[in-house]
Amino acid sequence: MVLAAIVALAVITIVLKGAGSLLPDLPDGLARRLAGLAPALLAALVYVELADERGLPEPGAKAAGVAAAVVLVASRAPFALCVIAGAAVAALLRAFTGLD
Repeated sequence: MVLAAIVALAVITIVLKGAGSLLPDLPDGLARRLAGLAPALLAALVYVELADERGLPEPGAKAAGVAAAVVLVASRAPFALCVIAGAAVAALLRAFTGLD
């Protein structure tokens, strides 16, 4: 079952990459619809990672790391710095406080 899912995702990825080279300019309507997809998917991923089994946000090292990254993003810091600082905050909290 897992192998079939991996193969299916690989085929979909190859088809999408091929379509990208054949269609360098997306139609305006499709481009407008897809513009907000990446931020929405990222927000959903962050929420899923921060939520507990009941679906409620759980305070901890992950939440602190995300908060640190958000503060840096709001202050217009470079993206790489935001990612590294968020990971460092989460790692330090896990190492020294035992938060999960």
